[in-house]
This record gives sequence, C-alpha cells and structure tokens, in this order.
Amino acid sequence: MPDLKNAKLAIPLVVLAGLLWSLGPLIIRNMDNPGSVPWQYLFARGLVIFTLLNIYLYFEEGLGFYKNYLRIGISGIVGGLGLGTAMITFIWSITNTTVAITLLCLAAMPFITALLGFLFLKEKISISVWIAIIVASIGIIIMALGNNSLGSIEGLIFGLVSALGFSVFSVSLRWRKETPKFTTVAVAGMFCSIFSATILIQDDLSFFSSSKNEGLFAVHGTIVCLG
Repeated sequence: MPDLKNAKLAIPLVVLAGLLWSLGPLIIRNMDNPGSVPWQYLFARGLVIFTLLNIYLYFEEGLGFYKNYLRIGISGIVGGLGLGTAMITFIWSITNTTVAITLLCLAAMPFITALLGFLFLKEKISISVWIAIIVASIGIIIMALGNNSLGSIEGLIFGLVSALGFSVFSVSLRWRKETPKFTTVAVAGMFCSIFSATILIQDDLSFFSSSKNEGLFAVHGTIVCLG
C-alpha cells in the first residue's frame, strides 16, 4: 500500500476522497423517488460497504482479517455507531431539504470535531478555529431562520446530526489510534444494514427497489468505500 503518512501523497488523497463523497447527493437526486425508499437505500448501501471492506481486508491480511473485530474496542464501536448514525441521517436530510443546506451542515463537521476533541481529548483550539466555529454557527442559525417549512427544518436538523455523527467517528479514531480504521467503517455499514432491516421487517416493507435504484445504492456504497 502507498505510504499515507507522506503529506505529498496523503493530502491529494484526502481531496480525492472529498470529491468522491461529494457525489453522494448527486446519486441520491438521480434515484427514483428517493424519499420513499430510504430504508432500502440504507440497507443496500450498508451491506455493500460491509462486504467490500471485508473483501479488502481479506486480500490485505488473509484469513486472519476477522481478528480486527476482536481489537476494535469501545472506540471502534462508538466510532462505528457514530458513522452509521451519520449515514442514516444523511439520507433523511438530503430528501427533506436542498443539497446546498445539507452540504453546508456537513461543512461544519471540522468545527464540531474540534469541539469534541476539546471536550473529550483535551485538545487545544486556536483562536482562528474559535472564530471559524462562531462564524459557522452564525451561518447555520441564518439558514435555520430562513427555512420556514417544517420539512426544511427537519432536513437541517438531520444534516447537523449527520455532521455530529461524522465528527464522533473522527474523534474516536484519535481517541485510540490503534483502532482498526477500515473495520470501524465496516461496523458502520453493518449497523446501517441491521437497523434498516429491522425497520423494513417491522413495517412489512420490501427489501428491494427498482433495478435503477439498486444499482445506484451499490454505486454509492462503493464510492463510500473508495473515499
């Protein structure tokens, strides 16, 4: 594998990951009635993420890849649940409000991460970051005041919860740095699938959508893994 500790390589990869993940809203907007199949989407995407990451770990580490799950610890479980929650609330946000508002909420993630790091990891926050946090908070308040419809407000709230979930995932990786990163993401995918399957069974809904949607579900799960 490439040396990701090399800043010359790591920084472009981070940018590429951001570009890949930014395709998520576009994929969702191209689905057939995405607001009517959120649980089918979450089930399929989570299953794809869990499967692909375990295949990757198998090729990287061989049959012993399962031992990563034994080393995941509390930090990995918390991180996986945080990321899983972010994945679930993301679809509810993007189907209840505009793409712009959802992505602006997610743009607050670095500042939420900084606050969580300050509160739980005792990390210092510079004055410039505090200023950025205040500015971002003001922007979110303005968005909230400018959206009078109930659906848009719900979308805004789900967007903020999604950003919080991503931040919990990020902080969990710094909390215990030896936590298996890819396994934590796989746990998030598994959590999404199990939670969604429970809802689908409880509400007596089909696990499947149209062939177009199923293809887009799989594409989005693959993009998440690549990012």
